[in-house]
Formats: sequence, C-alpha cells, structure tokens
Amino acid sequence: MVEGKPKLPPVVPLNAAQSIPPPLEQLLRPSRPSQLEFSYPSRHRHTQFYGFWINQQWLVDLGKNVQYPEDHLDPPNDDDYFLRGFEHISWAVRIDPLTVQLCLQPKKDGAPPEYVDADGEVFVLSVFSDEEADYPARPAQEQVDYLTKVLGRKPRWWVGIWPRNDWE
Repeated sequence: MVEGKPKLPPVVPLNAAQSIPPPLEQLLRPSRPSQLEFSYPSRHRHTQFYGFWINQQWLVDLGKNVQYPEDHLDPPNDDDYFLRGFEHISWAVRIDPLTVQLCLQPKKDGAPPEYVDADGEVFVLSVFSDEEADYPARPAQEQVDYLTKVLGRKPRWWVGIWPRNDWE
C-alpha cells in the first residue's frame, strides 16, 4: 500500500470577526503519526480539557455550509447548524473523541473577553481531557497542528465547569 496524502475537507473561515488562516487542504498522515507533545496539568477537582477556545457562532456559521436535501422542507435552526459545524470539524480532523466543553476562563492567556459569557465561561473545542480513560485516545500531533492552523491559536489546558464528583 502506498502512503499518500488523504484530502481533508476544507474548513473555511465564515465569520470575519474571528480571523482564521487559509484552510489546510491536506493533513499528512504518516504511517507512524507523531506522539502529541504536551504535559498534564496538576490534578484539579474539576475535569480539565486540552483544546482551543472557540466562538459558538463560528460552529453555527460553519454548519450553514453543510446543506441537506430536506432543508427546504424542514429549515434548520442555529442548534442544527451548530451540530452540523461540529460534525464537520470532527470529520475533517478525525479526532475521536473531539468534544465541545464549557470551561472556566483562566486569569491569563484565555479567550478574548468578547467570547466569555457573564459567568466567566468559554466554549472549548477539546481534543482530550486529563481523565485516565482519555489517555489512549490522545490525537496525533499532526491532528492538533491542523486545528492550530485552522483556528489560528495553540491549544492549552482549560478547567471544566463541572466538579469531577458530579459525574462519578
């Protein structure tokens, strides 16, 4: 089998308020992907997520580019578009599990103030968490680099809004 460069669907900037570099058309998939370079944060009573702050509207706008034949019969709303946008970016980058989490805005190096809600929470596109179960499912460095290029920022650790014992 010949190693190739599979084509990824383009992820395009749709909201002028959020500047995104031109899309990566291809993600190199070497036969042996690079191990993700990161270090775990100190344990916290809340689950922590490694990922990127996102603008909720960015996913909605991205989803508006995904059209279904039945849309003329049952027009989608913003929730439908949000889900379509998320499904598209998940498919494009092929990270499983990729999730959207509500996280707490850190004191420094967080999301711009206009993307933080009144409760100090921000949407985060998470590539994995600090939970032991996520360790084997860590994405390859190339996958995170793809999101870094598309979103125009580096990932970081974010503290989730829910304490660990609420779910355990």
